[in-house]
Amino acid sequence: MQPRAWPSVDRVLLAAMLVGLVLRAWRFGTLPPGLNQDEASTAYDAFAIIHHGVDRHGNWLPVMLVSWGSGMYSLAAYLEAPFVGLFGLSVWSARLPFLLAGMAALPLFFALLRDTLDLRTARIGVVLLALCPWHIMVSRWALDSNLFPFVFLAGAWLLVRSTTRPRLLPAAAFVFGLTLYSYGTAYVVVPAFLAMVLLHGLRHRVWPWRIAAASALTFAGTATPIVLYLLVNRFGWRTIRTPFFSIPHLTGLPRYRSVGNLDVLSLDFLRRAWANLVTALHLFVSQDDGQIWNAVPGYGVLYRPSTFLAAAGLVLLLARKLRRGGGASSSDPAWPLLAWTLAALLLTVFVPANINRLNVAMFPFVYCTAVAASALWRRRAVAVLLTGLLLVSSGGFAAAYFGSYREAAVAPFFASFGEALRHAAAQTPGELCVTDEVNMPYIFALFYNREDPRLFARTVTYVNPGAEFESVRSFGRYQFGLSRCAAAASTIVATHDEAAALSSPAFTRREFERYTVLVRK
Repeated sequence: MQPRAWPSVDRVLLAAMLVGLVLRAWRFGTLPPGLNQDEASTAYDAFAIIHHGVDRHGNWLPVMLVSWGSGMYSLAAYLEAPFVGLFGLSVWSARLPFLLAGMAALPLFFALLRDTLDLRTARIGVVLLALCPWHIMVSRWALDSNLFPFVFLAGAWLLVRSTTRPRLLPAAAFVFGLTLYSYGTAYVVVPAFLAMVLLHGLRHRVWPWRIAAASALTFAGTATPIVLYLLVNRFGWRTIRTPFFSIPHLTGLPRYRSVGNLDVLSLDFLRRAWANLVTALHLFVSQDDGQIWNAVPGYGVLYRPSTFLAAAGLVLLLARKLRRGGGASSSDPAWPLLAWTLAALLLTVFVPANINRLNVAMFPFVYCTAVAASALWRRRAVAVLLTGLLLVSSGGFAAAYFGSYREAAVAPFFASFGEALRHAAAQTPGELCVTDEVNMPYIFALFYNREDPRLFARTVTYVNPGAEFESVRSFGRYQFGLSRCAAAASTIVATHDEAAALSSPAFTRREFERYTVLVRK
């Protein structure tokens, strides 16, 4: 009996995954340095859920995290919770699911392009993705909304596979339902994408009606809690509590309402839509929104020359569609790619553009670039030129990211603040006075000192209760804002400038990279 042969792995895919792993895993957990407040928020709620079954506001298995008052998306917390439970609450365990999602995206992206376009485009696409600055960066830190494009990619791959294996369609429907728990932009993109793709598939009888009906029910069932969340917070209903989950009424204005251009019946909608489109066009050209956690200056989403290639790739996808008969009536297997791109373009009308708000458009940006590069690949000189540009650009990005980037990122990721908080907490069982020159400092106290969420919910007082971003005045033994508590405190966590102003023989000092702990003698 012959032994079963292992399935062969494409050598280009394997090489891309090895290079991609190095770029995503080297110095993982320490670069970016420290922790962003949104990372800390999601990870702490994951800790609270895995150990106590509630978020920090006391909601039982919430479908949406109340977070700062305006809501954060729960899917990231539920994916982080097992890792936090196994390895403890740390920067490393909080970011690990995003590293794994980033690595899983490489073979999924390759398979999607291979099944909808061709092998050459898939190989070019996976190499571009492995070396893509945006993808490397989002795989290395744990912003909740950056999970959306990864989950959408998994759903798109399952949907494409279901054209030959229809029983996979309900699984695709379930995954697309999950995207609604990953980021609010999914409320626009997912319905638009599914409408375009599923109407095309049903017209061409790609799936049996029975499978399509089961898939619709699967999506509806998965989406129902998030629909109820929207209704609860639109009409001011009370929090819905069930034995299996809760649907919270947020304490502040939901973030999707404050950011989104949603009043489509007003004249102001057109003005804001135009402004959003102009901002999106500028972002497409520059590939940089000025936020250091989204792009390294000079390198953008996929290096500057890719802007022209991505535009050309979109034109080629449209031309391919027209050659096959035009519109959604064509049986073009690449139609899901074009539908994804069009749905992402529609989003630009509804939100002011930055890289994380338009993160679902980044995979289309990469595969449109790959489409154009594949068309040029037949010319040997052009292929050599494109390869050289990619190698030089990616080498420059790696040198910058693993070099000077750290210094630029220490402020927004509050490097050494956690070390200072842990040291301060160990110095006294009494009250701690903590600087408010940090974005939401209370979440770092919860995260780094693993405070009990029930204590927080019971003792918290707010500076601005009911605001979109509620600032904490105090909880437990923590007071925030040196102007309120420094005069009487025995232990203080301050910025270096604040510590210099408080310098006195009455204190001993311990300095960290950006913060100082003062302990009264």
